[in-house]
Amino acid sequence: MSTKLDVDVNQFPGLTWNFLKINRTHLDSAVESDAGFTAVVSNDDLTLGECTFSSLSSEEKEVKTGLGQFFDAEFDSFSKKTKTLRIDVPGCKASCCSRCKVKIEFEHHDGEAKAKDIVLHAQEESRSQVILVFKGAELNEGVLGARLRVIAEEGASVKICAVNLLGKKAVHFFSLGSLVKDNAHVDFTEIQLGGSKVYSGNFTALNGYKSRFTGHTGYIAGEDSEFDFNYVSHQEGRESESFLFADGVCDKNAKKTWRGTIDFIKGCVDAKGDEQENVLLLSPKVINKTLPVIL
Repeated sequence: MSTKLDVDVNQFPGLTWNFLKINRTHLDSAVESDAGFTAVVSNDDLTLGECTFSSLSSEEKEVKTGLGQFFDAEFDSFSKKTKTLRIDVPGCKASCCSRCKVKIEFEHHDGEAKAKDIVLHAQEESRSQVILVFKGAELNEGVLGARLRVIAEEGASVKICAVNLLGKKAVHFFSLGSLVKDNAHVDFTEIQLGGSKVYSGNFTALNGYKSRFTGHTGYIAGEDSEFDFNYVSHQEGRESESFLFADGVCDKNAKKTWRGTIDFIKGCVDAKGDEQENVLLLSPKVINKTLPVIL
């Protein structure tokens, strides 16, 4: 069942000078099996279960994620041999509808190389909140990763929080992709606190009228750690909005790269975008690279 992930990831949409070594990074790892999980659901209306990759709709399979097309192609091969965790959020026409909530925890053990494919489909006017926690002992080695694809139908509100609490020797990757339709909103918060190498990518397709995305990144990069982030907001919808915010601390000899791209596509009349990053550098040995771009 092992799948080799030997691909370029976090490809920057508009290339810059190669000598800066910021256009992309490389993920060289292997995932050997499906990651187990525990889940707590606060609302019985929300459906959570595992399914085969082949049972997903073509629209769900085609959602691009942030680590990139080469990663998606390789991870599809892995997903076809395992089970996909599927989250279905029912629609609600009532303005007083309570938010459907689910917390999913992934436990990493020493030497494991595991990953999970996840799909979240939020129906019209639905409201949902998903918390993903990746945790393991401080000295655990190995790999734990996930890919999450989100479809937010018209008027849906989706809040996602991903928390990395892995050991300082582990490798972690997280690739998020969202398709956001008319008047829908996806809010994503990631907190990266563990891992020796962290690869985080986010691609948001704001195709709908008044579609919105809000991204918050918080991280602490310590000794010998390498953190690599890539956020892309692809704005086609009229009056669409995207906001990217990153705040972090780099210490010792940490290496950190953050790419933020807001891409306004012809026809996105009155679209808006904003991206900001604040970094606290605690050591002269830190290597910090930031590439904020509006196309």
